[in-house]
Amino acid sequence: MADTRIQARVSEDVAAWLADRDERMFSGGTGLQAKMELGIWKDALTAELRRIRLTLNQANCLADILNGTMISAGIAGRVPVVFMEASDAFHLVREEPLAYDEVPYGTKWDIDEKKLTEYLRTLGPTADHALHDAVNRWWQTNAEATVEGWATVGLIVVPDPHHTGDVSAQDPEA
Repeated sequence: MADTRIQARVSEDVAAWLADRDERMFSGGTGLQAKMELGIWKDALTAELRRIRLTLNQANCLADILNGTMISAGIAGRVPVVFMEASDAFHLVREEPLAYDEVPYGTKWDIDEKKLTEYLRTLGPTADHALHDAVNRWWQTNAEATVEGWATVGLIVVPDPHHTGDVSAQDPEA
């Protein structure tokens, strides 16, 4: 078995926070508390990602927009990162297309850009980070642009009431 030990120095305020949490959770010391906090963070990301509901075309549109973006080392403040990226991309393609054949994302992916940005704006910081992470992992694993492909990174794709038939039958390349 590989050695999974991780050692890190933290700032004084984080050490004090861990000590306070340890005192109230009786975890057995700040080292064990740090280990527990990492597990809590992982579980929080997983739980938030399970709550997000996107259609296949919305998920593939976000993958298109977020292709090549790095995940932030922090979480969003007042405005969700994925919302800002999508809003900027939607606006730029409509206002300043890079190529003559560039079409708006809503047209390309057959989605309602306004409806998607309104939904993305409602995501809290943890959900926003979880979604950005899932899209990044989707690219890293070369997953398929399908319901099943998104499921491999924990994103649940839902049927689109705008389309008839099975959501998994939709062709993201169309």
